Amino acid sequence: MEIMTNKINNELDNLADTLIADESQPASRIKTVIDAMDVIKAQSLEIRELQAVIVRLRDEASAKRRMSDFRSLSEPRPVWEQFKKTWKDS
Repeated sequence: MEIMTNKINNELDNLADTLIADESQPASRIKTVIDAMDVIKAQSLEIRELQAVIVRLRDEASAKRRMSDFRSLSEPRPVWEQFKKTWKDS
C-alpha cells in the first residue's frame, strides 16, 4: 500500500499558507506548527525512500524466483525471453 506523501505535503503547504495569512495567530504558534510540518515532511521523504526500497526488494526476489524456476525446468528449456513472458509469480 502506497502512502500518498505528496498529497499530504501539499495539504500541509496549504495549511501553512492559511496559518501565516491569519494575522490573529501569535508568531510562536505559527513557528511551532511550521516546525512540526517540517518534521512531517522529512518523515514523508523517508517513507517514500522506504517504499522505493520495498519495491526494489520485491522485484529482486521475484527475479530470483523466476530464474530459479527457469533453471529447474528440464532440458530442452524454452527461450529465456519466452519463459519470462509466461512466468507467473505465485
